[in-house]
Amino acid sequence: MSKESEITAISKLVGIPDPGRGSGSSVYKALFDGTCIRLGIDPNGSMPQQAQRIVTTANLPYDSTFFDSRGTPSAGGSTVTLEGLRQIRRAVEKLLG
Repeated sequence: MSKESEITAISKLVGIPDPGRGSGSSVYKALFDGTCIRLGIDPNGSMPQQAQRIVTTANLPYDSTFFDSRGTPSAGGSTVTLEGLRQIRRAVEKLLG
């Protein structure tokens, strides 16, 4: 799946409007905010922080080296990778049963 298809899949699972994908490979924060709110998870913080919270709430492993940009030399801002989105989708599927 592509980033766009993962965003669409997560949106459908949690029942929020699909925010689409921003320019480049950016993901809109609305996806993370809506997912956290729908799952009853603290929606505060950066997208990587929210992603980690979603995944660990489902008792799945979260590795920022592969799932977001925090481990890059520049600390990469607030980017969640395709692999991170895949893990979020798995977490949402698990949490919603």
